[in-house]
Amino acid sequence: MSTALKGPGTAEIHDGSNLRIAIVHARWNDRIIDSLVDGAKKALLAAGVAEGNIVTQSVPGSWELPVAVE
Repeated sequence: MSTALKGPGTAEIHDGSNLRIAIVHARWNDRIIDSLVDGAKKALLAAGVAEGNIVTQSVPGSWELPVAVE
């Protein structure tokens, strides 16, 4: 039985040029949330999603998240 660990392999390359994405987030901790939203936007742009096709919406807290995404 082998106990060697395998690496994660190569990352897939995605084409997001035809996607429209909404990022909905709570405003409970700006320092953390802003970093997460910025990282998500960078990843989406790197995947080819047009900046105009990324919409960001904030809500007061986590309770409102399900209502905002309907």
